[in-house]
Amino acid sequence: MEKTYAAISDQALVDLTRQLIAIPSPNFEEGAVADFIGERMARTGMDVQMMPVEHPDQPGKVTRQPIGRLRGAGGGPTLMFNGHLDVAAMMPGWSVDPLKGKFEDGWIWGHGAQDDKGGLAAALVGIEAIVATGIRLKGDLLYCPVATHKLGGTGTRVMLKKGVQADYCINIEHSANTIGSVIVGSIRVKIRTTTPGLFFRFTKEARDTYFNSIEQQVLCLQAFGPSLQAVPEGSWLAFERHPELRDFPMIRHDAIHKDHYGRWCELIFQIRTVPGMTLASVRSDVARVIDGIKKRHPRFDCEVTIPAGGPEDPFYMEPSALADEHPLVRALADGYRAATGEAPLVGSVERIGNFGDGNVLHAAGIPSVQFGPGNIKRYPEWPAPDERVHIDELRTTARTCAYAAISLCG
Repeated sequence: MEKTYAAISDQALVDLTRQLIAIPSPNFEEGAVADFIGERMARTGMDVQMMPVEHPDQPGKVTRQPIGRLRGAGGGPTLMFNGHLDVAAMMPGWSVDPLKGKFEDGWIWGHGAQDDKGGLAAALVGIEAIVATGIRLKGDLLYCPVATHKLGGTGTRVMLKKGVQADYCINIEHSANTIGSVIVGSIRVKIRTTTPGLFFRFTKEARDTYFNSIEQQVLCLQAFGPSLQAVPEGSWLAFERHPELRDFPMIRHDAIHKDHYGRWCELIFQIRTVPGMTLASVRSDVARVIDGIKKRHPRFDCEVTIPAGGPEDPFYMEPSALADEHPLVRALADGYRAATGEAPLVGSVERIGNFGDGNVLHAAGIPSVQFGPGNIKRYPEWPAPDERVHIDELRTTARTCAYAAISLCG
């Protein structure tokens, strides 16, 4: 490991992060940065497949992502590094040029610096260091900088459908280099209430059948409770409180819509779920609430869709959890100690309330944790201007990822 660490230079970390920042890559416009990093992966000795990614809702709209494999000697497990090339929305208020990758006092500033370009750069520099030292692992390393993560992990979902598999995955996400082994899920609920479309001229008989669709939604808002507060145990959701997620499950009301003279009104809210909760259990819980409303208000008329976007809703994420003794968690924890001399923080920690492509991979049978540089708590809100990452964080990420790769893949 000392030889590998010596091959991880601060200059390489800074240079690659700045190069990635300088290439704009909004959602579904990742082609240029995909080409750049794909060429770098090939020079490292990876077999690279440039994979097209089609938009799930807009036929004909296509981007691309490079999937790289560093082949081992055989007989070992495959470790995947997964992070995203697309960046968050460009927020106003930057004090520096967001595409210049300014480097000053150890900080690299720029759009995507921590989400996820800095982490992707660190993981790749870690892999390059393994190659530079002449180490031949038994297992393969997969390096997967995916496109269109911001659209519910579309790039990762496409990758899985095309047969990419691994035994473990480090999902490069900004976690302040804590080890995110317990991650919430997400289920969106859509409730459409309906009522007869009456004007102000009507009969008593017609009025007796009328229940305004907006006023029906008031009952839903009251029944499901307020946003961003922990759902109490023993209330409408069935769950067991997880010790790492004391404030969850939690809901957030996201959208409500009604046309001027329309007969219907739609409410969409999301539930951040905890391990043990399932799509079936949430459907049952919501149905029980709706049945209770109908019993109290016989004119209540609604249709419920869960997940809100249908069976292929990209924002449906299953929660995930790995025990501290799991080989992937243990390898990262040992790697963090070796890289920093300090004890790691393991669990939900800085990823509380957040999910990522690791959820998608975990649900597909690939045990995953979230780990990477950057701390979302630096900013009053997220996304934010003046996104930045520190070289110390990048170095820790690169060393920890290299250690985990050697430990797991032999």
